[in-house]
Amino acid sequence: MNNNKIILYLVIVACVAPFILFSAAFAQDDIKQLQHDIFVNRERPAAVFPHTLHSDALGIDCLECHHIYKNGENVWDESELSDCTGCHSLKADGKKMSAMRAFHTNCKNCHLKENKGPVTCGECHPKKK
Repeated sequence: MNNNKIILYLVIVACVAPFILFSAAFAQDDIKQLQHDIFVNRERPAAVFPHTLHSDALGIDCLECHHIYKNGENVWDESELSDCTGCHSLKADGKKMSAMRAFHTNCKNCHLKENKGPVTCGECHPKKK
C-alpha cells in the first residue's frame, strides 16, 4: 500500500470515528424498571424492561403495549403518556386486569409467540443475591 492510500485511510478513520463514538454514547437503551408503589412485599425485584430495544430495534408498535380502549378501539395517543398503574391497579377492577397480570400477560404472550425473550420468573426477576 502506498503512502497516499495510508494517509487517505487515516483521514477517513479520523473523520468517521467521532460520529461513531458520538452516536454510540447517545444510543443507550431507554431502560425502564417496572417498579410501582402498588407492588409491596415482593419476593423478587422488579423486572427491567429495555424500552428502546422493543420499540426501535424490534419495531414493536407502541399500541402493542400502550392502550386506552373506547368503544372497543385502542385510542391511545403518544402525547397522553401515562403509567400503567394509572389504569391497572393492584387488584382486577371490572374488565381491567390487575397491573401484575397485565404485565405478565402482555410480556409473556409476546415472548412465547415470538419464541424470544424471557418467560420464567427468574429470567425477568432474578433473585437478589
